[in-house]
Amino acid sequence: MKFPYSLGWQSKRFLKLVLILVFLSGCSESPNDPTNIDPEVIIEEEEEEGYSTIELNLRVHLMQDITMVHPTGWIMESWVTPEDVTKTIMPELNSIWEKAGVHWNVESIIEENVVKGETYQESLVFIVNAVRNSNGNSDPERLPHLYSLMQPEHRSTEEQLEKNLFHIYLFPFIGNTSQGNAMSGFGYHSVVGTYTNKHNGGGVPEKTLLTESQSYFNRGSLSRTIAHEIGHVLNLNHNECNDRCLMGGINSDGYLLTEGQIITSRIEAVGRSFD
Repeated sequence: MKFPYSLGWQSKRFLKLVLILVFLSGCSESPNDPTNIDPEVIIEEEEEEGYSTIELNLRVHLMQDITMVHPTGWIMESWVTPEDVTKTIMPELNSIWEKAGVHWNVESIIEENVVKGETYQESLVFIVNAVRNSNGNSDPERLPHLYSLMQPEHRSTEEQLEKNLFHIYLFPFIGNTSQGNAMSGFGYHSVVGTYTNKHNGGGVPEKTLLTESQSYFNRGSLSRTIAHEIGHVLNLNHNECNDRCLMGGINSDGYLLTEGQIITSRIEAVGRSFD
């Protein structure tokens, strides 16, 4: 299966525009011009006062009419409800992203039947058997199989990909020891699994926790995984901080964002928030 989108669609033009405006604002001939301000001072003052809120829209896809049988014999079906999304997941998601001044609104919750094409059963078998390689990388070949299960009419078109609409798809299972994937090669139609065996090294899958305490990372949660994958959509990468990190830490995982990650994600968020 081919990747349906090129990787060049992200709003790099907006980032360039921001950098140009910052450069121009620093070129005032008058030292007393209010635009001639050290960017570090602006950052410090904004942190003291709190970041202004950026509103972003999230479409949640609850994938239905799907039964996935793990090699251990464990049967996995959809179990997360719209009420779980509105009352548990979204408040936790916004609590995590509040530190960056980003607020997520539910654009819609779609209880979406999976596409059952000619390769449907083949795709399910491939996904439940997908494992990480010797370097710890998850199998990218499972991603087109997951994408093929999404209803095209509920996805963003290529022209809509830079606009204010983000996607998260909740499948029962997305691969062994894998909890989520941002799907960068598929228009960032991000996926998470409502069952996971990451915590037990690929054993019998268990229902993913909806939330856990942010003060102590143990197994992670569905809400954190969604927050993490959305971070990738907002241009964040793994291992850019050391401890208790939302995007994966060099030493430990958790719920924190660094100052640099906050700035990076806000630049992308602002660029998407106008549409």
